[in-house]
Amino acid sequence: MNLKSVKIIAVDFDGTLCENSWPEIGEPNEELIEYLRNRKKDGDKLILWTCRVEDMLQKAVEWCKERNLVFDAVNENLPEIIENFGSDTRKIFANEYIDDRNIPLSSCREKSNTQTWAEKEVEIACENERKASGTKEREWDYGCVCYESALKAYHSLSEDGHSGFSIGMTKYILNRLIDGKPLTSIEDTEDVWSDITDLSGYRGEIVNYQCKRMSSLFKYVYSDGTVKYHDVDRYCGINMNNPHDSYHSSLINRVMEEKFPITMPYFPASKPFKVYCEDFLVDPENGDYDTVGIFYTITPEDCTVELNRFFKEENDEFVEITKAEYDMRKHCHGCFGAANNDCLRCEEELQYESE
Repeated sequence: MNLKSVKIIAVDFDGTLCENSWPEIGEPNEELIEYLRNRKKDGDKLILWTCRVEDMLQKAVEWCKERNLVFDAVNENLPEIIENFGSDTRKIFANEYIDDRNIPLSSCREKSNTQTWAEKEVEIACENERKASGTKEREWDYGCVCYESALKAYHSLSEDGHSGFSIGMTKYILNRLIDGKPLTSIEDTEDVWSDITDLSGYRGEIVNYQCKRMSSLFKYVYSDGTVKYHDVDRYCGINMNNPHDSYHSSLINRVMEEKFPITMPYFPASKPFKVYCEDFLVDPENGDYDTVGIFYTITPEDCTVELNRFFKEENDEFVEITKAEYDMRKHCHGCFGAANNDCLRCEEELQYESE
């Protein structure tokens, strides 16, 4: 056995592989059992390391076999390890020990002032969360679970010795992973695409693909050889009359992809383009809105770029119009006559603007 390539895992039984119901056998820990089965399938070695002996031990071994969990050794070292050490040492040698009585090494270390501060902050936040939600101390609380998970991550970073620049870099990497953003540029190579034409259907292209490295990125190939890319998370519409109202639309995508087309290699920004728009309804028969103004965008680099594109709905699609026509429609939105071009005041203003 190559000790460098194969991992040895020693695992406890009561309270670990099953719930602790000594001397009976409790409910199985299905997640851990599946994990160990997969590790053994990958070539790693398993040792059952338990306080059970004689009949109780045999029952535990048979219980595991019934769940297709077979050990390479039970309460003893592997033969290869005995040979390597020259004896069967009292301590079972393993690369990993899985036991409900384990405590992390970090809990044996003296905590830093910042770790103590973070724990106190989470404690206060959890107290407030429980008061707001009405949960008792030992009851499961969604908000508290989130605070506690964040504290685990904070402790992990602290234990790795991160501070200053390195913790900022680590936070940047972690945020990209959480947001589903790749850590390096995506190249247009065959291995990064999945053909999803049968799932998504056609929209004028002969084939379309979804990126394996970033599920929001798509590739469209047309009969004339043209290739276009679309990242559904790249643009975010902002309603100018309600800045807290954000949304996505195919019209915004159309305008922005003309102005800022995706090229390869592609490294998506950490935040989207914010596209500031206004929409309103002129003809009540058109639903929620039939006129759209796309005024400007703030890029991921916080630069403002003027767009000033205007559209109206016509034959179930949006067609571009002039600023003057947009202003006319805005002046008369809610006035059904404007939609039928018999609002004389607006016709006069439109004619004046055109001249």
